[in-house]
Amino acid sequence: QVRMSARPRPGGLAGAILDKQASKFNEEEATLLLEWIKDIIKEEVSTSGVRSDFQETLKDGSVLCKLINALKPGSVKKIMKPISNFNCMENINQFCTAARSLGVPDEETFQSVDLFEGRDIFSVTVTLRSLGKKVEKSLGIAPPKAVSKDKIYNA
Repeated sequence: QVRMSARPRPGGLAGAILDKQASKFNEEEATLLLEWIKDIIKEEVSTSGVRSDFQETLKDGSVLCKLINALKPGSVKKIMKPISNFNCMENINQFCTAARSLGVPDEETFQSVDLFEGRDIFSVTVTLRSLGKKVEKSLGIAPPKAVSKDKIYNA
């Protein structure tokens, strides 16, 4: 397990933004998204929505690439083996590009470092939720189950 040196937490406004994003992350939402992914790719994946587990499950990008290819075959031509940070980032980038091509708007698409370095895990759930809505409309694929509104804090 290669650990990248963690960047120091930014101060001021940047730090406040990170805290706000962190507070929006919802474990139940993350679990529902992982269950959706598992149902679509028909593979065993962890469905623990705990922030660190959610990040770990998706971090190398291969599950995300499998998801996109299950939704629209051939979207990602080659899923890179997660043997290097570069390959993991490449997988995540390929997922994000394919998500945009399926209609996820840029402002709802996370950056690869948001997931890989755990900078903004909430934005990953936003992208997946948006992707679920797009494929429901365009491909008739059932979207992830939604968290009941009373369970969403800071909405």
